[in-house]
Amino acid sequence: MTVNDEDVSLIAEIGRENEAALAQLMARYKEPVFHFIYRYLANPADSAEVVEETFFRVYQKAGHYTPRAAVKTWIFSIARNLAVDRLRRQKKLRGQVSLETSDAPEESVYAPIHQIDSGVADPSNQLKSREALRQIDARIRELPEKLRFPFIFCVLEDHAYDECAAILRTNRKTVETRIYRARKQLREALAGFLQNT
Repeated sequence: MTVNDEDVSLIAEIGRENEAALAQLMARYKEPVFHFIYRYLANPADSAEVVEETFFRVYQKAGHYTPRAAVKTWIFSIARNLAVDRLRRQKKLRGQVSLETSDAPEESVYAPIHQIDSGVADPSNQLKSREALRQIDARIRELPEKLRFPFIFCVLEDHAYDECAAILRTNRKTVETRIYRARKQLREALAGFLQNT
């Protein structure tokens, strides 16, 4: 039995409300889905919520699954749609200010200065690297959705172009073109910053 056949069997069991099968499927895909979603949302709590919602949807819809695509592709399609929805909601809320929101930078993503390893030869280089990562991350999140998804899924998360094409219901050539355009836009957006570092 191939991995895909195992996945299809698990989905059939989940469709019969077998929670052990869901746990098995989650053990296989929860971490990769989290890493993928985290690249979209850059927030561990939001990413964990989206992963939970993804597998809840898998549980709900397993009885209606038809194997037009691999189970993995189906799961990532659900995760992508939920991440995009979450981003849309966040954009709507950007103009609203909460009294509970802190102005402090997100510390869960990047370690504070006082946590830099004392064995590092030049802490200023580490700070520059951290700022470069922030800039790159911000520019990736600013890419249009049709370019951002293939770039994150294929380049950053190292999934196959054909899987990406199946999720987007397009062809491999379109995925390649979108990744090329994403790289070009990122190079242009980061040109000035990278020259100054």
